[in-house]
Amino acid sequence: MKIGVAIVLVFFLSIHGYSQEYEFEPSGKAFATIFANFHQGITASAVDEAAFELVRGYIGYEYNFSSEFYAKINVDIGSPDDLSPYAKLRRYAYFKNAYLRYSKNKFQVEFGLISLKQFKVQEKIWERRYLMKTLADEYKLGSSADLGVNFNYKFSDCIDADFTIMNGEGYNNIQSDGIFKYGVGSTVQFPKNFTSRVFYDFSFNELFETTLLLFTSYDYNSKWNIAGEFIFRKNDGWDETHDIFGMSLYGKYNINKKHQLFARYDKIESNILEGESSPWHLSKDGTALVTGVQFNPIKNIKIALNYHDWYPWAANSNGKGFVYLDLEVKM
Repeated sequence: MKIGVAIVLVFFLSIHGYSQEYEFEPSGKAFATIFANFHQGITASAVDEAAFELVRGYIGYEYNFSSEFYAKINVDIGSPDDLSPYAKLRRYAYFKNAYLRYSKNKFQVEFGLISLKQFKVQEKIWERRYLMKTLADEYKLGSSADLGVNFNYKFSDCIDADFTIMNGEGYNNIQSDGIFKYGVGSTVQFPKNFTSRVFYDFSFNELFETTLLLFTSYDYNSKWNIAGEFIFRKNDGWDETHDIFGMSLYGKYNINKKHQLFARYDKIESNILEGESSPWHLSKDGTALVTGVQFNPIKNIKIALNYHDWYPWAANSNGKGFVYLDLEVKM
């Protein structure tokens, strides 16, 4: 009898312990990120420009309610580009993210002020958001976050697809103008060291404004990586004569676990209107180069010594070259 009771007790405890092992416990954590730099101009038009700069800081909290529900709020303390030239002195805080995510099996949906997937794929491979934004975000051909809803389905480990409905105004210029932007994309990883993505979005205001983005990346044994992306904006600002083209090539080489060489080249250009001799977007057309070395002394800290220049295509504008010492800290 005692042996029987002991067996039942051991069986009950083992089942109870097994069930507890898989019982989900809600949890959350705070996080923060800092981007800062020191830069010194080294070309004729920029030699008098030098400063220490706190580029921006992110402060937020994320919480897992269950294995299916997750929420995140992220405040960006920075300098929106559409504000006054004194914005970097005064600083402005605004929401970068505030959303709820539901995940079940291969399906995921996010609702609220969400990060847009096409930027996350490139940022993850570029690895240096603290130095420079990725192509579309850097040249104002899209925003890395927006109010809306995103649906994502993972068909396999190699391919997924997503559909997004968004305001189209970005996260620092939220307006209610009744015009929505729709986007559809797909990410393919085959074989595993190749990552490619295609994304297409459109919005309608008497005519369609469309954006096509193509991206591909190749990684060799986690030793070096090369990536490229191309973007074509048709009818920019819903003007049927205004088109913008952009490309970005970047790569890295891991010297060891703490040191990495990197380089990036961008080109942005626009079309020439009928009867004109210069592109309509000439004042913002040009090329950019970033190259340098990154040092990771410990996890979550990045330091990069790099050269950064911008060469405008307009003959009456001067190029600028800078040496930067950039810092990223994640907490």
